[in-house]
Formats: sequence, C-alpha cells, structure tokens
Amino acid sequence: MAIEHRRGVIVLALVASFMVFVDGTIVHLTLAQLASHLGASRAELEWAVNAYTLSFAAVMLGAGAITDTFGAKRAFVAGLLVFTVSSAACAAAPTMAVLNGARLVQGAGAALLLPSALVLATAAAGDEHARHRLVGWWSAAGGVGMAAGPLLGGALVAVADWRTVFGVNVLIGVPAMIWSVRSMPAVPRGERRLDVAGLVTATLLIGGLVFTLVETPSRAS
Repeated sequence: MAIEHRRGVIVLALVASFMVFVDGTIVHLTLAQLASHLGASRAELEWAVNAYTLSFAAVMLGAGAITDTFGAKRAFVAGLLVFTVSSAACAAAPTMAVLNGARLVQGAGAALLLPSALVLATAAAGDEHARHRLVGWWSAAGGVGMAAGPLLGGALVAVADWRTVFGVNVLIGVPAMIWSVRSMPAVPRGERRLDVAGLVTATLLIGGLVFTLVETPSRAS
C-alpha cells in the first residue's frame, strides 16, 4: 500500500469514528429550534436523539459480520453512503416524522462505518506496534467526538440553524466517499458466510430491547 494511500485511510478512519460519535450527541442543542421550526412535540424531540442510538445499537452487532463477509472497503463505502444520504435527508426534513426516520437510517449507516473503519485503519498500519497505536487513536477520536457534540451543535446553531448540524456531514461525506471509491485499497475479506436469519433476529431483538428502554420512562410517567 502506497504511503499516501495508507495515510489517507488512517485519516478517514479517524474522521469516521469522530463523526459516528459526534452525531450521537450533537443534536441536543438543536432541540429548541426543532420545537420552534417544525412544531415538534416532546416525544418527537426525544426520538430525534434516541432514533440514532436505537438503530446504531441494533445494527452494530451484525456490522462486524457484514464487514468480514463483504470486505471492509465495501462495508465502509456502504456505511458512508447511507450516513451521508440520511444526513442530507435530516438537513432537508420538512417534518419531525421525516427527520426521525432519517435519523434511524443514519444510525444504521454509522453502525456499518465504525467496525469497517477500524479494520481499514489497522490494515493500513505498518507493524504490530503501529496497529496498537492506531486502535488508541481511533478510540480517542470517538471519545472526542462524543464530548464535542454539544459544543459543535451549539456553535452551528448559533451561527446558522439546526439544518447545518446535519449538512456538515454531507460536506465531509461526499468527498470522503469519492476518495474511498477511487483510492482506498481493498482489505482481504474473511471466508465466513453471513448468517442472514441470525443477523436479522439479533438486530430485531436488540432493537426491541433498546426501544423498550427508551420508551419505558415516558410511558411510565
């Protein structure tokens, strides 16, 4: 792998980790504007945050198997495509129903991005020591993204409005996707076959569990 391609893969993997986690928390400071601009109810505002977490948790279990079966590059490009398109849908959403539906899809794309980004980053490392160091950087990028979400969301809302919170993902995602398709080296995929029935069952079970945990407090009150 050429050095410039290796560096590009590593940078893109770290950016992906940051984006996945920042979008879990960046919406919090947009809620007041969502209530004003889209007439969102309290339940709809809660789902603007929780829909992403629900689909992310549900798909995450099978995302590793998908990455191993179809290859890290394909999984990454597919996840980035889903994440970017759904972010554009969020930015253009005319109603809370559309926004929350797009957030569900966005979480699924994020779940595909995360494990495939890690596989690509470690494959681009030159040796075992570099791989361990990259795992640390990748984890740190996600942690920074989670912590920075409210700050970035507040800054974007102050400068423009809530739509820019999602529009930024499109500005990053489109060039990242073009580079990935054209220049990202493929990583050898595993020999395992995808257990579709098991994957669907596990996704539904985890999704149902997360849905129950999210909805129980509001229904109890």
